[in-house]
Amino acid sequence: MSLLLSLLHRFRWRMPLALGLGAAGALAGLWVIALVNRLIAGSAEPDALTFALIAVLLAAVFGFGFGAQAILTALGHRVVCEMRTATVKRLLDTDVERLETIGAPALYATLTKDIATVGQAFNRLPFVFCNGVLVLGGFLYLAWLSWQLFLLSAAVIGLGVGVAYGWVSAMRRLMVEVRETDDRLLAGYRGAIEGRNELALNTVRKRVFHRHDVAAAAEHARDTEIRADRYWVLSLSWTALVILGLIAGIFAAGEALDLPRPHTAGFVLVLMFLRMPLNDLVGTLPILLSGKVALAKVEALRLEAHRPAFDRPEPACAALPVKGPLLSLSGVVYDHPAQGDEPGFHLGPVELTVEAGETLFIVGGNGGGKSTLLTLLAGLRRPAAGTIRLGGLEVTEERRGWHREQISAVFSTPHLFDRLVGPDGRLDEELAQAFLRRLRMDRKVALAGDRLSDIRLSQGQRKRIALLAAVVEERPILLLDEWAADQDPLFRRFFYEELLPELKRGGRTIIAVSHDDRFFHLADRVLRCDAGVLSPWSEVPVQPAHAAQ
Repeated sequence: MSLLLSLLHRFRWRMPLALGLGAAGALAGLWVIALVNRLIAGSAEPDALTFALIAVLLAAVFGFGFGAQAILTALGHRVVCEMRTATVKRLLDTDVERLETIGAPALYATLTKDIATVGQAFNRLPFVFCNGVLVLGGFLYLAWLSWQLFLLSAAVIGLGVGVAYGWVSAMRRLMVEVRETDDRLLAGYRGAIEGRNELALNTVRKRVFHRHDVAAAAEHARDTEIRADRYWVLSLSWTALVILGLIAGIFAAGEALDLPRPHTAGFVLVLMFLRMPLNDLVGTLPILLSGKVALAKVEALRLEAHRPAFDRPEPACAALPVKGPLLSLSGVVYDHPAQGDEPGFHLGPVELTVEAGETLFIVGGNGGGKSTLLTLLAGLRRPAAGTIRLGGLEVTEERRGWHREQISAVFSTPHLFDRLVGPDGRLDEELAQAFLRRLRMDRKVALAGDRLSDIRLSQGQRKRIALLAAVVEERPILLLDEWAADQDPLFRRFFYEELLPELKRGGRTIIAVSHDDRFFHLADRVLRCDAGVLSPWSEVPVQPAHAAQ
């Protein structure tokens, strides 16, 4: 809600202008009804002046109504655009750990559906406001015509609204349930796309997946939406029944109160006129309720507060050392919380000092904590205990951004962007082209300026381009998570024996997770990380005969 209010504050001059135009249009419409009522009652002359005034008022209804709705709908689209960009910015500023807790399906649902739903609800506000002014003004006019019939109408409509409120509340609860189902559906869509190979190989798995992960969620959403819509249709039908029943009752009440027939007829005419805006208000309820649920869902993610600027962290020191201790962990502990039936994981306490210019290999079994250790070294996770030092300075919360700016990384499943980014946003195109050739990818991918021609590549090729993206950042520390695992034997050998030494000579400190023990002799040091414990590699790697040649 705070984000929406801040966006409305930015466009604050448009809102009162649009609302003023809408109110003027609604009042002009009520004036037309009053004139027609006077013509029916015979208290106004059907002359040219009266009809000219009606024509002017009709033109005002059109002009003011169009102006108000044009401004507010344009404002609605602006708010949606701002919400999209601001929500993504908030997502970018949110810690990785928080994003992992939320989960990708919920994030995708917010970005693709919730914001659009909020926009649809916001775009209905012009109609809600205009109809609201019409209804309010109409009832004031009814009170002026006959306070007795007005009190009767207010009592009947108030009773009708009270009954309908229970249905609307039930509809809102069901819409919240539908929104929760959207996360399950998006998880199913994601599984169908990302698990296409596994599903294609197993018809039984495909059937089970479709039945339990897609169809079940879709059917639950369908059934819930049908129930919600029934409450909405019930509210619409109830509104029509209350208004028509009230119109019939007005004649009986007018006769009982011995009111003049023209007054009663005028009262009924205004009620008939108000039936349409009342139905529109009731018909808009599902959209407004969906928007409220979606907005609450966006805020429930608890992303970082919106900060428009991308301020680069101030350097904590003039330059990192080129010799001696560079990055150290002292007593660092990290705990993965338990999830469902899966037990938690404990890493540490870790004691580690990495020298500037060192090539360090980390080996260990699956689930031993190697990737978690890399994310701690990169500053992507906060340790539960212990301290991390970079260049002799303790990495505090204020220095965390600066810490990350010293790191380039290629994780085990890297995401590729089609633009390369160099230091301060300036790409060294000569370096990029040269390293693209060194990666033997220049015949597969072209580089035009900072733009890559294609990123639809195999896993091994994706890792090569990810390494290119890391190298052109020209940062002092390079982290690699099983980079060579998807390379062919020849290029793997080339990577260890030529590329890594070349990067080391360029002044980089390299920390790589690796299982290629026949190349461990090329590292300055090899450590083992198993069951969350970091220790020296106990085996002395034997240099293969063909590697010594």
